[in-house]
Amino acid sequence: MSAITTGKNEPNLTHWIERLRDAEPAKRLHAATVLGSLGAKARTAVPALMDTLTDVYPEVRRMAAAALGEIGAEARMAIPALVQALKDRDESVRRRCIIALGGMGAEARMAAPGLVQALRDSSPLVRRWAAASLGEIGSTAPAAIPALIEALGDEDIKNRAVAAAALAKMGGRAVPRLVEALHHDDPRVRRHAASTLGKIAQPEDALPAVRPLVDDSDEMVRDAAAEALRRLLAGAEDDGSAS
Repeated sequence: MSAITTGKNEPNLTHWIERLRDAEPAKRLHAATVLGSLGAKARTAVPALMDTLTDVYPEVRRMAAAALGEIGAEARMAIPALVQALKDRDESVRRRCIIALGGMGAEARMAAPGLVQALRDSSPLVRRWAAASLGEIGSTAPAAIPALIEALGDEDIKNRAVAAAALAKMGGRAVPRLVEALHHDDPRVRRHAASTLGKIAQPEDALPAVRPLVDDSDEMVRDAAAEALRRLLAGAEDDGSAS
């Protein structure tokens, strides 16, 4: 029987966990790759993968983070280590840690402050994934809402869209802040705030605030407000509360 498998060709976890500490970087990288491919079955490898997040080689650190993400909620004990690794000097490592945290959903709510910091990262991709992961954590991380609203003004158009989608996943908790954002100096923020309110707000909570934006100085804001009003009015008609 091979040292790397056990009965019925099941991977030998002990072998791969030990290989994470091998002197050769390529073997450590391979071990992290194998463990990640096993998903939740590799949950006993989580402590060793946490240690590997500080490996000297960024490729190995990145793969360790990816493996923890593949293990998913069973790797919840790694959340503090993943948050610490959000400060990694390598952009791809930071990104993989963020993706891993997002994959844990509400389990990773304690990571929200670190993800909020990542919304200000120098890398557009890191900022994008930070917004997406906050959306996956959802309404259990309401403190992230103000930062996500500021992210509606991100220079990257895709990042603005992802931040808006994340706010939509926050549900009703985001509505008061989105209403405030309708008065933001940045027209991109006003536009996305109006659009998101049209998707998630109750008519009585948003109609009075959105209506003035049909006269906004920015054409795209006006268009977004008009579409939001259409949605809100349709909702009001459905529940008989149109005014």
